[in-house]
Amino acid sequence: MTGLPWPWIVARAAGLVAMAWLTLSVVMGLLMSTKLLGGARQARLLQWHRSLSWMGLSALALHVVALLFDPWLDMGPVDALVPLASEWRPWAVAAGVIAAWLSVALALSFRVRARMGVRNWRRLHMASFLAFVLSVIHGLTAGTDRQGGWAVVFLVATCAPVLALVATRVSGFQRARPAPVRRPARAG
Repeated sequence: MTGLPWPWIVARAAGLVAMAWLTLSVVMGLLMSTKLLGGARQARLLQWHRSLSWMGLSALALHVVALLFDPWLDMGPVDALVPLASEWRPWAVAAGVIAAWLSVALALSFRVRARMGVRNWRRLHMASFLAFVLSVIHGLTAGTDRQGGWAVVFLVATCAPVLALVATRVSGFQRARPAPVRRPARAG
């Protein structure tokens, strides 16, 4: 069993897990911004959003570290961390590198949200859509499984809920708030 390409297997699995968790984080963020699940669930969605972001970034870090140990790619830290530094599929790898750095910046922005102001923080958070699109491009163009149908199906499956929620958000649809309960006036 020592002949298995463990770095490649780990990198591949960690990349897919990172994509899944970061997609779920984006979905949680969109569910909060659309208020489709109502205001009462906002705090719980925020907890999930943050947790999934950090879980996704942890898997992303494992993805990068495993690539550094892949003897076939011969990728060094600069190749993995600097856009267009990689000789192997430079544009495809750059899409992933930029998406990764954007994702890190977005996750860290939670720590400075109060100092940034909510308006600026929300503007910065618009970059999450760019990070998501770049991640999908990276998966479709850099991944070794892109010729196999299952990887494309996985990426399409990650796109579907995000696109549906973005359409909901852009359309301005918001969950109707229940009408306030009117109590009869007391006599007296």
